[in-house]
Amino acid sequence: MPTVIRAIVLVVAGAAIGLAGNAARPHGLRVAAFAPPTECSGNEAGAPTPTLMSPTEASSLCGQPSVVIADTRPATAFAEGHVAGAVHLPCDAGGKTADDALAHFSHAQTIVVYGSSTDEARPVADALARRHPDVKVALLDGGFAAWASAGLACASGPCDECKNSKASNP
Repeated sequence: MPTVIRAIVLVVAGAAIGLAGNAARPHGLRVAAFAPPTECSGNEAGAPTPTLMSPTEASSLCGQPSVVIADTRPATAFAEGHVAGAVHLPCDAGGKTADDALAHFSHAQTIVVYGSSTDEARPVADALARRHPDVKVALLDGGFAAWASAGLACASGPCDECKNSKASNP
């Protein structure tokens, strides 16, 4: 019975504090600011707009240390086949996996983003352009299908960050 009494006292005390706060500030108390998500969303007015890049043009950049090619498709699609040397940047990643993927962009002067289609990758490219306004961000025109159809270098297997994430989270 003492647990029930404590719960009632806590509820009444919380309500009293809430009423006192509303009396002191009729427009409410600002407890924390809401920050809208910055990843995997559309482009905002004034933000740099990613350019379209053909698979042939993108392939000429491969291997350059200042260029990062980012795959936004799910981990299973990445494992089945991806642009050789691409980093996996899934929108649903969190924690160390996301930190590891984002660390690739610290040295980038050009980021080429692709998904299954151009439209699928566009929100991620827009977000990267906002986060890295001094970096050229491009969308692979036609996505991975266009790259593969052009007969350009592909690789398969899971991303290193994905393997490390699974190993640390059995």
